Amino acid sequence: MVSTQKTIGQEIRCSGIGMFRGGAANLHFKPAPLNAGISFVRVDLPNRPRVPAHVRALSSNYKRILLKNEDAEIESVEHLMAALAGLGIDNIEIEINGREIPAGDGSAQLFVEIFKKAGIVDLGGKKKVFMVKTPIVVSNGNASVLAVPYEKGLVFSYTLDFHGAFIQQQTYDVEFTEENFCREIAPARTFGLSTYIEEFKRLGLGKGVTDDNSIIVHEDGKMTKPISMKPAELRFPNELVRHKILDLVGDLSLANVLIQGRIIAKRSGHSLNVQMAEKIVSVA
Repeated sequence: MVSTQKTIGQEIRCSGIGMFRGGAANLHFKPAPLNAGISFVRVDLPNRPRVPAHVRALSSNYKRILLKNEDAEIESVEHLMAALAGLGIDNIEIEINGREIPAGDGSAQLFVEIFKKAGIVDLGGKKKVFMVKTPIVVSNGNASVLAVPYEKGLVFSYTLDFHGAFIQQQTYDVEFTEENFCREIAPARTFGLSTYIEEFKRLGLGKGVTDDNSIIVHEDGKMTKPISMKPAELRFPNELVRHKILDLVGDLSLANVLIQGRIIAKRSGHSLNVQMAEKIVSVA
């Protein structure tokens, strides 16, 4: 596991539509110096307010991560943050002229490709490492995230279980390396249960959902595209559990440390994931 800080080699841009609110946004990624960290800059607001990519800036975790600093908000950051974590990028400035990160294809693949195109530069300084020495757990009912010691690096294990509804239980383990992340986790797309559709409509969310950026899972186990309702073609037989690991990677990266340990999650979502990030920050 690489333990030196990194940034991108050159400025690069992308644009797209946010999945939840459907708004367009342009992103301008800029290299940042050693120990600068990751921050978003709302260039569309007066005085260009800066929002740190840190769990202390967390404002909401309902179905996506929303960060806030005073009146400036940035939402749906988890896939972008996962890509940064997967590539080991610790320092970057992200200018954005809207509040929601573009969805791309619903995975982290868009951002992985962008950062690889920009190039990744080693800044030389050491990363801040958090070594799990004693078990840490957060839970809510039958959902949990557990961190336990592991001397060889970082391993994620996730169990997706809807108690017999929707799909059969899926469990996936992956050693967290750049190669494994890019190949096994980054391409996994977001999904939603069919029972959430009406709730999303009522809340005015999901305006940027397309057949290409998400999967709908029905109670009978069928998986379809969300608009046409045609059968969805999966990138992996267990794409859903891989996406849960993608979210977990992005959420935990808000602790701003390189974790050394084994992360074992069962049925967790953004809420428990960021609770674990908060616990790690409190003891790191």
